[in-house]
Amino acid sequence: MSIISTVITKYCTAHATDSLLTKSRHNGAFEPLEWEQSKIISVPQWRGAMTYWGLATCEVQNWSTFDWLKEQVKEKRRHNTAEEFAQGLTDRLNSELSKMHFNHGRDSGLGIHLSVYEFIEGYWIPELFLISNWTDPSYRNISSQVVLTRETYHTICGERSQPEHRESQYRLKVHKYLQDGDMIIYNNGDPIMFNEIATSIFKMLRVLLKRKKLASLDKLETHLAIARRPIEIIAKIQHDFCCKDARLVGGKPHDLAITPTGIYLSTTGDK
Repeated sequence: MSIISTVITKYCTAHATDSLLTKSRHNGAFEPLEWEQSKIISVPQWRGAMTYWGLATCEVQNWSTFDWLKEQVKEKRRHNTAEEFAQGLTDRLNSELSKMHFNHGRDSGLGIHLSVYEFIEGYWIPELFLISNWTDPSYRNISSQVVLTRETYHTICGERSQPEHRESQYRLKVHKYLQDGDMIIYNNGDPIMFNEIATSIFKMLRVLLKRKKLASLDKLETHLAIARRPIEIIAKIQHDFCCKDARLVGGKPHDLAITPTGIYLSTTGDK
């Protein structure tokens, strides 16, 4: 189970991940496979990026989620909008997963954050597409199909995600929410070992933001630190206190920020 976070403000969208990949053994222990590789894939044609958690490899099918996502970005398929790209990605992922066999249903669980900017009535407005077959926040239940949803309007208004949230009236509300100085934060991974702690950290940061005590918010490096810091903290806690065969978070942290004008910045060498 990878862990990822995404932070969206009027200045940029920032992604961060750990890099530990593990293989589960029959006795319930985890064998580390990778400590360095990024889980962030830039999507320059849509001023965006993808991060993923869950299924990373399938040896029988010679599958790598990271490599497959990179190939999807390189493909010269014609997509008129970012949503068309996201839907095409979802459809092709369903096709690929249908060819694989897993001993346990949870092993096929996969979630992807795809951030983009859409040009709406003169503004570049960020959107987060969630592409996932997880059906609940505990990550115990898997759907037979990977589903695509829009997340930004749903997040700020508390309404269920709907296809019509692509319409300008909803997208402009997201734009106003961000221009008014708020931020949208997402974190996904182990519900107990990461999400609760990450949520607490983000709550503290939002209090600082509302009190106007959050330093240098106009700097991309600040956004990268906000996205990355919970991952670094959890990785350190697991390094210090977890049994070696129980760690699910660790390795080199990775980050990437994208501005509405398409400028990319990373403090970890990601592109």
